[in-house]
Order: sequence, then C-alpha cells, then structure tokens
Amino acid sequence: MTRKLLVCATALLLSATAAMAQGGKFTIKGTIENADGETVYLHYGNQAKPMADSTVVKKGKFTFKGMLDKPYSSARMIIGQQRIYNRDKILTLSLEPGKVTVKGTRELFGRATVTGGKAQQERNEFEASLAENRKQVSLLNQKYQDAKDAAEREAIKAQIEPYSKQVGEAQRLFYTTHPDSYLSPEMLRYDMSRMSYQELKTVYDSFSDRVKQYGECSTIVEELNALEKVQTGKSAPDFMANDINGRPFTLSSLRGKVVIIDFWASWCVPCRKSNPHMRELYKKYHPKGLDLVYVSDDDSRPAAWKKAVADDKLVGEGYHHVLRGLKVDRSNGQYNVDKTNDISDKYAIHYLPTKYLIDREGRIVCKVENDEQLERELERLLGKAEYDFTINGTAPRAEGKQVTLYCDMLGGKKELSTTVKEGRFSLSGKIGQPYVGGVLLLGEASQQDYAQLGIEPGTMTVDISNASLKDATVKGGKAQDDINAYHAQLNPVVEQLNTIDKQLQKAKTDKQRKQLQAKMDEARKKYDEISKSYYLQHGDSYLAPQTLRMDMGNMSYEEAKKIYDGFSENVKLYGDTEEIERELDALEKIQPGKPAPDFTANDINGKPFTLSSLKGKVVILDFWASWCVPCRKSNPHMKELYEKYHAQGLEMVYVSDDDGRPEAWRKAVADDGLQGDGFHHVLRGFKIDRATGERDHSNDISDKYAIHYLPTKYLIDREGRIVCKISEGEDQKLDEKLQELLK
Repeated sequence: MTRKLLVCATALLLSATAAMAQGGKFTIKGTIENADGETVYLHYGNQAKPMADSTVVKKGKFTFKGMLDKPYSSARMIIGQQRIYNRDKILTLSLEPGKVTVKGTRELFGRATVTGGKAQQERNEFEASLAENRKQVSLLNQKYQDAKDAAEREAIKAQIEPYSKQVGEAQRLFYTTHPDSYLSPEMLRYDMSRMSYQELKTVYDSFSDRVKQYGECSTIVEELNALEKVQTGKSAPDFMANDINGRPFTLSSLRGKVVIIDFWASWCVPCRKSNPHMRELYKKYHPKGLDLVYVSDDDSRPAAWKKAVADDKLVGEGYHHVLRGLKVDRSNGQYNVDKTNDISDKYAIHYLPTKYLIDREGRIVCKVENDEQLERELERLLGKAEYDFTINGTAPRAEGKQVTLYCDMLGGKKELSTTVKEGRFSLSGKIGQPYVGGVLLLGEASQQDYAQLGIEPGTMTVDISNASLKDATVKGGKAQDDINAYHAQLNPVVEQLNTIDKQLQKAKTDKQRKQLQAKMDEARKKYDEISKSYYLQHGDSYLAPQTLRMDMGNMSYEEAKKIYDGFSENVKLYGDTEEIERELDALEKIQPGKPAPDFTANDINGKPFTLSSLKGKVVILDFWASWCVPCRKSNPHMKELYEKYHAQGLEMVYVSDDDGRPEAWRKAVADDGLQGDGFHHVLRGFKIDRATGERDHSNDISDKYAIHYLPTKYLIDREGRIVCKISEGEDQKLDEKLQELLK
C-alpha cells in the first residue's frame, strides 16, 4: 500500500469512527401503570428520513431496541393511538445511543419520568426550571376553558402572557449558553421564524461542529437558505402560478416595475385591515410604475379568496392575485404536505401579512416592517406621488387684479393666487391626481362668475378677454375638454333657468307665476336629463363622478352600483369617487336583511345609548330635525304607532340633525310629545369646524344610513336586521310592515 492510499484509508476509518461515536445501539425500557395491552409508538428521525416503531405493554412494561445513525433530541412516544393530539398521551424525549428508562402512568403518559444520556439530562433540567411556570399555565388554561364570557377570557389570556414570555426567555437563554447541546437546535427552532437572517446565522454559527453535523439542524439550515435568498439586494425569487382569472402569471414579467409582494389571506384580520392603505398606495404610485402582487394563503378556500379580493376592491390592471401553491393531502389518514410550488416557502413566510418591496430590476429592497418605511422607500424609488401643473392666462382688461385658484387636491394648501401683470398671469403647483373641481376667481368677482377647471399634469391656458370668467376660454387636457363639452350642453338651459327666475320675481298674478313655474320645471327636467345622460355615457370621464353625486340620493343601491361599476379604472382610482364609494358602502350595509349598523351616542339626557341594546325589540329608526316641517307633521302618526304597538315590543329611536341647535331639539321633542320608556333620542353626531370648514363624519349616524332627505325612517326587526326603508309619504307601507312583525 502506498503512503497516499494509507492516508486515505486512515481518513475513512476516522470518519467512520466519528460517525459511530455519535450513533449506535439504543434501548428504551418503560414501566407504565394501568396500560396493559396498550400500544406504544416511537417516532424519531426527520421529514426526509422518518423512523417509527411500536410495541405492546405487557405486565406494565415495554421495550424498544434499535440502531441510531445519530442522536435525536426530540423523539416522540405516543400511547394508545399513533395519531393523537392529547398532550397527556405524547411524551417528548431525547434519544441517544445507550439506555433510556421511562416511568409513568397511562393517563399522564406525556408527563412520564425519563432518564437517559446527556441530552435527556439537559431536557430534564430545563423542564424542571419551568415546572412552576407550567403548573400556573395549566391552571390558567383550565380557567380559560371555564370562562363565561369574552371579557373574562381576555383577562385570563393577559395573565398567561407573562408565563409564555418566561418560556421564550428560557429557550433563548438555553440555546445561547449551550452551543454544544443537541437540545439547542430544538430550542432555536421555536424562535427562528421571528429572527432576521443575521440573528439566526449568528446563533447557528455559534453551535459546535458536533451539533451542526449530528444535531437536528436541517430545518434551521433550510430557513437560513430561504432567508439568505430574500436579503436586501438579492434578486427576488421568481415564481409562476395561475392568477385569479386562471391565466399564467410570472413575477419576472413585472421587471421594470416597482412591486409590492403582499402575503395575505381572506381569513387574516390584520391583512384585511392593511388593504385600504395598499389601495391608497396603488392609487398614488401606480401611474409612476407600482404594481401589487398578492399571494394568498387560501389554497383550500378559493371562493373566499375571490370574494375577499372583490370586497376589498383589490382590482385593476396593476393588481396580480395568485395562491401560494401549498398542497396538503389528508387522504387515507395521512397528512402529506407538498411545498414544491409553495411561493410562501420561497420567501420564508411565517406570519401574515408579510410584504416585500422589489425594485425595477427585480431586486429585494426590503422586508416591510411598517407603513412609514414602505411609504419612505416608495417615495425614494418612484419620487413623490405628485405631478406638476401650470395655468397660463391672459387678462388684458384686469390689470393688477388678483387671480385665485381654489382646489382641494393641492395638499396642505387649498388655494393658489397671483396678480395680473401686463395682461398676463401664471399659477403653478403640484397635484396628487386629476381634479375637475378646480375653481378660478378673478379679483373681487362674485362666486357666480367663475371658471371650472379640470386640472391634470401639464399646462393649461385661460383667456379672459372681456374680464368675465364666465365667458373665458379654458384649454387643457381631456378633463378640461370634458368640462367644456358638458357646459356647452348645460349653458343654454342654465340661461333659460336664470331668465325664468327673473321673470318669476317680476310676475304680478298667480296665473303668470303658475305658467312660469311650469316652464321652470320643464327646464330643470332638461337639466337633469343632460346630467344623467353624461354619467351614463361617459364612464371614462373624470367629470362623471361629479355629475353622479348629484343624483345618488334618489337612487337604489343596485342602480348606483351598476353606474359606478361602469366607470373606467382610471376614473375609479383618480376621479373624485371617494364620496360615491362611501355612499355605496353605506347603502350596501342597509339593504333589507342586513344587520342594522350599530352606533353609540349620548341620549337627550346625557346617558350612553347603543342601538344594539334594543335587540329583541322591533325598532323604528327615524331621522328627523326640529326645523324639518315634514318630520314634525309625521310625528303624530309615529306617536299613534308607539301607543298601539309599544306593549308588543315597539321602540322608537329618533336621530336628530340638530347638532348645532340642541335647545331647539329638546323643545321639539317636548312640544311633539315624543317621550316615554320606548322613546330614545340622540343627535346624528356630525361636526363642523366653523373656522376652517373641516367636516368630521367619524361618528355621523346619518352617514352610516346614507341619509339625504328628512324624514327618512328604517324599520328594524327583533334580530336587529333591516326590514325596509320608509320615505316621506309611505306611512301605509310602514303600517303594513309593522302589522306583519307584531301581529
């Protein structure tokens, strides 16, 4: 044998000897009370190489013998059934070559006493240090099971939390102070899903070579490999999956876009709460190159997935929806998981929601920690979500006069102004989205003399040749073209209405006034027809939402939603649709059969009142005001209904639009005799800052019920569900419905 062969042979022998030093024969001898005839199962190994054995308890004893290729710090023994989830029947032990003894009872097999090698001794010492902790958690868990209400359960959960933290701290202390223990990888696995790549790598690197080679570290290594691939600057792992419409989608197809990958699920409450903010980001940054990729953990609930996407309005050309691709086979009593095409696995996802930001080159920018970080990085990558606009004007007959632009889309400002010099003026600013509600005023001009502007990125011109903005020529982008065309249709009708109005003021006889009023009604009808025709035929115009808002108070939910759904994506995103969307959301929630939106407010006596406190009663919810003549005329009939049906379970809830005049409200309640055990009076909760004009609808009850006209009533059944809406003049409908509910 040459020297070279001798060296190789020696190396192989040493390697084999080292492996045998870690592996070898084992024997488990158990003594179990009250368990004769029961089967005991032994499981060890890993997912790639699972090992299992079983034996039967005879005369209170059982034995396992076998050969280990290496130590297994977290083997399991189960008594009774191979697949069971009762902790008292599952015993975790550390299995090393040599002898292991188990002593316990059938009823509490999971708490049996185990003695064995070094790893088991370390496990015993660790568990002993937490014995009192475990005892307290067990007692509290029992209290939790016996708790009578949610409040008590929440209080008990709060008591358990400190003990859970103690366990976590003990595990962290163990794996950081025992780098040569086979038990350390097991402790680390509990924590690694919450650790960054660098934190996890630092701990793993500290483990001894012996633990790395023979310890149960495979899942830790897999996690490190996955995390390493999604570090900042790395190429985002590509994937292909069928999208929500069944079409193939590949992440790499978005190269050139900035992408947010959002890992979420329909059942994940924090995910759903995050979606409105994602919609706002999409609205602001999609024109600059942002796309959103949603990866849903709803593989087993595709219908719920599709419904959540629709309900949360996560739709548009820049949205891409796929399922994560995890497959679980539960057939034949088995539980097999296939992660071959699991997108979440590629990105080391353990918690929902989790988001990653990807740049135009397809590189990971960051794992998103909070909204502020995401906004900051998006602004860095795409610039501010603002666009420059300029208005250049000529006004030869208005030298020295001030020109003012009023616009709600200017960010912190609401107006821009300048002065006409040498017959010219110019206004420049930034706008977050196209806006058709811009108003341009000249000097001390009347609010009746203005120009409506459709402001978009770019330059527009205003020619005020005769010092009247009403006759100015305004040119700009498509939004301004739409305004010009719309007003060209309306102006003749507006002039007709103004002429008739002047004639009405001068009319001397009732006959003249009646004739003029008929002409006025006909002209108003024509005006309404033009407005309605516009939003029905111009779903791609930013002006359409403005014209629709004028009519929505007279529309059903189905009618309004059909029109809104016909708007183009750009109009839905960048048009002035917020009020329409809020109205549709409110209308959808008050359809017959829906739970009546709950609210809490201080009643007329200053005591808290909640609508849901009347569950079990039939309720008339009456929106009214002290100054509303039809409301006051309706009150005697409401009193009659109260007197007729209160004993059978009718309650009256009056929501008054008198927030600014509470004394008038109290007087009207007393004057109309709306008092008694079954009357409940609250104000609507609308607030306005008279100094700034800012409106606060956060506690506005009328907003919840989409109230536009007074009086409006809702009838609510004993289960708290909407029965119907009652408008002015529909007393008979109310009477019939009440009779059905209270007969």
